[in-house]
Amino acid sequence: VTTKAKGTGLGLAIVKKIVEEHHGKVRIRNVDPHGARIEVELPLTGAAIAG
Repeated sequence: VTTKAKGTGLGLAIVKKIVEEHHGKVRIRNVDPHGARIEVELPLTGAAIAG
């Protein structure tokens, strides 16, 4: 949802770049007739796993 009439179209490109820099993955799937499903997968670090 946006308050702008028109966007730049850079949002997902920026997300993809940041996620990939953190060794993650972005998946985008078409979900007819509802729109799209976007999944972001980021790896856990050793500190996060240790608690």
